[in-house]
Amino acid sequence: MAYDFTTKNDGAIKASELVVSIFDQVDSAFYDVLYPDILWRDNIPQGSIKSDINPGAMNHVYRSRDVKGMGQFINGDVKNIPRVGQSIGQITVPILDAAVGCTITDMEAERYQYGYNSSLAQDIGEVMRRATDLHVERCYFFGDAMAGFLSYLDYPTVTKIPADAWTGADPQAWVNSINDAITAVWVASKNVHLPDTVKMPPSLFSMLSQAYVIGTSTTGLAVPAFDFLQKSNICTMVTGKPLKIVPLRYLEGAGVGGADRIIIQEDMDRNFVMPFPLPYQLAQPVPVAFGVDTFARYKFGSFNIRYPGSMAYLDVAQADSSS
Repeated sequence: MAYDFTTKNDGAIKASELVVSIFDQVDSAFYDVLYPDILWRDNIPQGSIKSDINPGAMNHVYRSRDVKGMGQFINGDVKNIPRVGQSIGQITVPILDAAVGCTITDMEAERYQYGYNSSLAQDIGEVMRRATDLHVERCYFFGDAMAGFLSYLDYPTVTKIPADAWTGADPQAWVNSINDAITAVWVASKNVHLPDTVKMPPSLFSMLSQAYVIGTSTTGLAVPAFDFLQKSNICTMVTGKPLKIVPLRYLEGAGVGGADRIIIQEDMDRNFVMPFPLPYQLAQPVPVAFGVDTFARYKFGSFNIRYPGSMAYLDVAQADSSS
């Protein structure tokens, strides 16, 4: 016998309208649509997240200081004593309030509880929390020009280094382009900043699994390019620690002209700051007719690089499709 169960003419199905056959055994669990992980918290040193700011603040201000002067021989002349000095500036990072909310009616909550044996308020609360994380994620990685928030992926004062396409090139060329960028940051900063972290588009990161031949092609030793790069770089030479190399999905096509961008950075607390005075905070539900409005508030500021010389963008050109 055929059973014909219909829902609605427009095809939209609500919790109260799902029809189940008496011959169906229903799994009690939800299998949520899978989304990529939220990455911003793992992408910034935890000490760079400033949570000790008063929630009433509208800006986070930090001061920079530069000093000048050097001693010299006075040759017996006390009037020939050089004077030292200092200059002080300040950088202002904007902080803005943000919020997310939803409306839950008594009828929806009752139907949800009856149909799914679950709390609609609790499940919607999880959705609100993810919506908050998505907002912070977008602002951190891509910035928000209207709000004055700067982008981690395209910070205006970070040096951009062009590189030839990797496709068709030897793994030695890939390794050399990254090592040259690390060295460029180290040398340009007069050895103040030594990058210890490389973040790569997944497509380029996966290419590092290919063999890097140490020696001649006939008698040389083949190792994964990843292993060679991790151990053979100026950072490891100086510190004795392996280079940190990680994939970052947002870097695909993030460079100038659609190039794949590699980020070279010294991953230290002092180099970055992100104000976050108020984490996700759920407010008391507000009663409305036959239901409640539920809101959550949070407050954070723009990502800021205190020392732009600690980073560089390596833009790897796309392969010429016509060749």
